[in-house]
Amino acid sequence: MGKLKKIKRKKNRKFRRIFRIFTRFFIFFTIIFLILFAIRHSSLFKVKDINISGIEKVKREEVLRKAKLGPADKFYNISKKDRINSIKSIPYVKDVKMTFNLGGKVNINIVERKPYYQIQKKDYNLIDSDFRIIDTTKDKNSNLMDIYGLDIENLKVGDYILRDKDSQEKVMLLEKLRDSKFNLEGNIKSVSLLDSISTFVTVDGIKVEFGSYNNIDYKLNMLKLILEDIKNTGKNVSLIEMEKSENPIVVEKDTKEEDIFDNNNTSKDTSVVINNDVKQKVINNKN
Repeated sequence: MGKLKKIKRKKNRKFRRIFRIFTRFFIFFTIIFLILFAIRHSSLFKVKDINISGIEKVKREEVLRKAKLGPADKFYNISKKDRINSIKSIPYVKDVKMTFNLGGKVNINIVERKPYYQIQKKDYNLIDSDFRIIDTTKDKNSNLMDIYGLDIENLKVGDYILRDKDSQEKVMLLEKLRDSKFNLEGNIKSVSLLDSISTFVTVDGIKVEFGSYNNIDYKLNMLKLILEDIKNTGKNVSLIEMEKSENPIVVEKDTKEEDIFDNNNTSKDTSVVINNDVKQKVINNKN
């Protein structure tokens, strides 16, 4: 009997100790909850002033509506992350930073997207460098790069183009065309993106048959050298064929194709097509 009472007392002490620990934790978290609840619903976090910077295309009213912010609103009734994500759903918005101080002032800084490409459906769809459709317009913008060959019939403003796995080569090509090391940004007026080949037109009206999506870096580097040579020599060029022969073929206006190729479809004299300096640069790059 004595041993049973002793065991029972130990169990009771253990239970009381666990109960005390649980009670203390419960009281502690209840106090924390009440403090946070009181602070959140106090006038301390009431919005008194809202400053929005960085907007040109985006309207202030649209930002406030998406952020669900207005005078006398409680800032932390909705999480800051949710407010920012909601603002980012505006097609023109690329990035958002938001701060709130205890004086009740909200600062929202917005980075807007800029159109880089355009695709004509019915109107012209304006597309930024992240390939998001940000707007439509009836008028063509001569400062934007035209993209042909893509089906955007089921896409709307705010959607992204080239999101499927099969389009990654096309995405890579468009991104490389913006790469400063190739010095082609601003020199390409339009790009036609077909399933297996692509074609460019330069701002000077030169058609570039780029060919497949293979060896993009190598071919763009060659194209850079060829365009530099055309500019330096003043050649009147109508066509550049990147994959028709072992080396790129540059066709000057009024040059007949039979003057470039023999009956075996091999180039007769590449010096007619590319001067020796450019040809040597191409060979050096290839090696």
